[in-house]
Parts: sequence; C-alpha cells; structure tokens
Amino acid sequence: MAHVAEDEQASDDLKHRVFLESLNIFYESLSVSVFAVVLNTLLLGYLLWTPENSTTVLSWCAATLTIAIYRISSTLRYKKMSEEAREASARRWYREMMLGVLLSGLAWGAAGYLLYDPRNMLNQSLLAFVIAGMCAGSIVSLSAFIEASATFLATSLLPFTLRLLVEGSSETGLMAVMAVLYLIMMTAFARRVNLTVIGGLEMTYLRSKAEDTIERQALFDELTGLPNRRLLQDRLGQALARAKRNNTQAALMFLDLDFFKRVNDSLGHSAGDELLVEIGRRLSDFLREADTAARLGGDEFVLLLTDIEGGSEHVVSVVRRRGETLRQAVEAPINIKGNEVHITVSIGVSLLPDDTNDVDDLLKHADTAMYRAKDDGRNTLRFFVPEMQASLSQRMDMERQLRGALDADEGLELYLQPQYTDEEAICGAELLIRWQYEGSFVPPDVFIPVAEDSGLIYRLGDWVIENACRIGAGLKDELRDREFSLAINVSPRQFRQKNFSEKIFEAMERHELPRGLIELELTEGLLIEDVDDTVSKMLSLREQGVRFSIDDFGTGYSSLRYLKSLPLDTLKVDQSFVRDVLTDPGDASIVRAIVSMARTLELEVIAEGVETKEVRDFLISANCLRFQGYLYSRPLPLDDFKALLETERERVIV
Repeated sequence: MAHVAEDEQASDDLKHRVFLESLNIFYESLSVSVFAVVLNTLLLGYLLWTPENSTTVLSWCAATLTIAIYRISSTLRYKKMSEEAREASARRWYREMMLGVLLSGLAWGAAGYLLYDPRNMLNQSLLAFVIAGMCAGSIVSLSAFIEASATFLATSLLPFTLRLLVEGSSETGLMAVMAVLYLIMMTAFARRVNLTVIGGLEMTYLRSKAEDTIERQALFDELTGLPNRRLLQDRLGQALARAKRNNTQAALMFLDLDFFKRVNDSLGHSAGDELLVEIGRRLSDFLREADTAARLGGDEFVLLLTDIEGGSEHVVSVVRRRGETLRQAVEAPINIKGNEVHITVSIGVSLLPDDTNDVDDLLKHADTAMYRAKDDGRNTLRFFVPEMQASLSQRMDMERQLRGALDADEGLELYLQPQYTDEEAICGAELLIRWQYEGSFVPPDVFIPVAEDSGLIYRLGDWVIENACRIGAGLKDELRDREFSLAINVSPRQFRQKNFSEKIFEAMERHELPRGLIELELTEGLLIEDVDDTVSKMLSLREQGVRFSIDDFGTGYSSLRYLKSLPLDTLKVDQSFVRDVLTDPGDASIVRAIVSMARTLELEVIAEGVETKEVRDFLISANCLRFQGYLYSRPLPLDDFKALLETERERVIV
C-alpha cells in the first residue's frame, strides 16, 4: 500500500509540474500570438471595409483589439510575478487563460458570421483564409492545453459554418461540410501536437528530477537527508577559507553514538535506521543557519560550527558548552517500536584553522579525539591534541593485526583458569582469550574494545566458540567421571545474533561434546535487554545441555526479577567485592547477601579473585564453596592445564 501511495504521489507531482510548465509556455508565447491577432485584425478590417458595413467592421475591430489588450495585460502581470507566486495562483491564471482563449475565439467566430458578404466572393475567401490561418496558428500557441485548442477551434469555425448553412445554397452547404471536416481534422491534429508537447515536458521534468536525484545522492545522505562526506568536505574548505579571511575560528565535532550496534542487534536494523533519522533531526534542530550537520555513514555524524569569534580559550569554552548542550539533546529518550531507547554520544573536536589547514586532516583529528572520548568512558567530549595521533595509529595497527591473526588463525590462544571446590578439587575452568601482539600478550580489556568498535567481535566470538569446543573434546579422557564445566565469556553483540544458538549447537555436535560441559557466561546488562529473546535462546540452548552463569554479578543491573525468570545455573561474584571482604564491611555484607540469595534460588556461586587463604576461609564461612583466583592458579595454556588435572588425579589415587 505504501508503494501504491508513493506512486500516486509521484504521478500527481508530475502532472502538477507539467501543468505549471504548460502555463509558462502559454504566457511566454502569448505576446507573439496577440501580435498575430492584432495584425490579422487590422488587415482583415482594412480589406473588408465598405461604406455599407463600416460600423460592423469597426465594431468588430474594436472588440477584437480590446480582447488583445486584455490578453497582453495578462501576460505582463504573469511575467512580473515570482515563480512561487505563480505556482500558488496557478489555477487562477489557468482560468484567465481559458477566458482569453474563449473571448478571442468568439471574436473570430463573430467575424465569420457578421462580416460574411454572400455577394462578394473575395469577402468569403478572405474570411475563410484568415479564420483557417488563425485556427492553424492556435494549434501551436495553445499546444500545451488541448482544451484551449478545442475551445478556440470550435468558437472560431462553428459560427462561420452556421452562416454558410444559413445561406442555403448547395455551394455554401458544401463549404459548410468542408468547414466541419476542417474542424475535425484540426482538432485531431491539435490532439497529436498536445500529446507530443506534454510528452516532451514530462520527459524534461523526469530527466531534471533524475539529475537532481543523482546530484542529491552524491551530496546528501539518503537515510537522514543530511549532507554526506563529499558535501561536508566542500563546506569545510569554505569554512577554512572564511575563518582565515575573517580572523575567526570554526569547530569540527565528530560524533559517534555509543553502543548503537546494541540497538541494531536487539531491536533490528529498521529500529536502528529510525534512531539515526531521529538523531539527524535533533542535530539539525541544534544548528544555527550557518552551521552544517552531516552523516558520514553508520552511526557517525559531524557538526561544523563556523564563525566563532574570540581567543582560543573563549572558542574552546564556546565549543565545550555547545557540545554539552548537544550531548544532552542526544541523550533524551527516543520511542522506537514501543521501546524507550536511551543513547549517548562520544564527541571529538578539532579546531580550524588552529589544528591544521588540511580538510582531510581535520576529519582525522576530530575522529582521533572521538576515539579518545570513547577510551575515557564514552558519553563525553575531547579536543584533539597531537599526542592522540600516535594512539590512534597504534589502535588502527592493532585492528589490522587482529584481523590478520583471525585470518591466519595465529597468535590467538585460549588459556584455562581452573575453578575449585571447598575440598580443593577442580570443578571447572574459565576460558580466557590471549593474543600475542608485537612480541607480548595484549590484555583482553585492551584488544576486546578494538574488536567491538571494528566489528571483529563476531569473528573473534566464533573463533572462541570453535576452539573452546575443540578444547572440550580434547579433555574428554581427563574429565572422565568428573563433574566439570568449561565457561565461555559471550559478547552481548554475539549473543544477539539470530543464529547464535545454531552456532553453539553445530560446534558442540561437530566435536561430540557431552551435555553439561559448556557453560556460557553472560553479563547482567545483556540479560535485561530484550528479555523475551534472551529467555528464548537460553531455553533453546538449555535443552541441548548448555549451562549459564552471570559474570561479575553485582556490578551491573542486578535484579531479583530476572534471576527468577531466567534459566541460570551459577552466579559469579565479582572480584571487586571479593578482594576486600576482610577489610571492607560493605563488601563482606554484599558477598554474604549474594551467596544467601543464590542459595535461596538454588544457584551455584563462584567467587572470583580469590588470592589468599583468609579470603577463601571467609567465603566458606559465608557458604560460598567454589573459587577461582591466583590462590589456586593463574590462567594456564592447555598443556599445563592437562598436567594440572593429571597431578590432581594422581593425588586422589594416592
């Protein structure tokens, strides 16, 4: 239905534009037509004038010339109007055109009836010749309006035809038939000319519209209607030149929506598009007339603030103040498909011409500052300083190397950190990814954000799942007759993929893993986003023997409501609480409360970050009976972990 409505709207717009152009053609050529009317009127009056019919001829000439003056007045008034005014009053001008055509046609029809002299063959020939000529000329001058052509032909020829019939002779009757045939022929010809002219106007309009569309697509973003990178670069060049000429400054603000992909993954791409359109509208409302908002692609926007006067400190203060206003405008909740979405924005700023005189470098500098804003916690604004460039280059190199590592399946490795019971038996292990970059291991909290920002997190997550299942298959002998689970950290974005469950199933089946071996660690934030989808996936995976735990419990959006509704097996108490339980009464109370709540809900509890026996003893007293931390072991390569399992087996046998 939407497409039908759009097609109807496009058709109506085409008809309207052709109508307006047809009016323009008529009034542009009307002066030439009126000149022909005046010339033929004076010539015919002179040739037909006799003492006997002088009053009739003079009266007809006066009436015809008065109509001509009226039509000249119309065209002069029309030409003086602006295009917008013409369009607004188009129907009135159409009616005035038709009135002029009707009056002119009646005037020439009156000539054929009133000036006809049955006794004078020259008189009859002149009338027939001039009227026929005027009719022929009208086909051209009125070609854009078939109704105008038909009106003029009928009112000009029919009175002359009637006069011929009134004479009653066979000769005049034959001439009347010829006049009717001429009317029919000229009407048909006028129709063909009209179709050709209208077709030409339609083609011209459609070609012009196509050219405008191509030009707009080349300069504007199709989704938001904002300028794109190409137009932005042109305006940047103009702003740079104007700033130098007027001794002012401008600011380039590079905006990136925080966690936009989370909206895309959870609510769908159409919701993401709706969000981008709304953000674009808010940016446009935020601007002054001289400023520019542009979309570079994805969730990246740019604002160009121009003509900022004052010293550097004042300019920075102005930009910071406007950036804060902008950040608050973006933060306002947006209702999308019945969901209230909150989005924040990271902003990087470069100043021109202070930072650089190169347009491309300005964009790079603002982009660099934006990444620093993200690194500093997001939802903030940072100005570019030269030292940031080295950091960005390192980040881009890290992204390139990480992509290469995934392509070649080299440099990435899964380590296992064992988990112990209160009886010091290994009951599981958490798989932790390690990456060797430039000769040393990179902490996951450094390269995981790079993977998130670049989109490599999906490939990295797939690699982890595949290799985790491969490790599980390789431990079958060591894990025989032992309760054991392999915990895999899952990225929220990966979990939101529609085929995530299928990927887990296929990997488990490919490596023939037993039920209960794989445990997926989810974050609290993920669990409360789109709860219905989360529960559906968890139940589907649970049926295949997959276990679930909440990672770093207590640091996010802890809620008894979702703990009751979700198919969970384990809570992992975050090490930030565990580390200081002996010295911080608040942390001790939190840990006891978490353990008590988990026991009530019949969930297992694992404490992370256990580093001393005293902390372990406190946890046992609080009824937490599973531990993970350096007291027991650091994360180990697979071979060392196997050796640890074998050592424990031998100790048990002895």
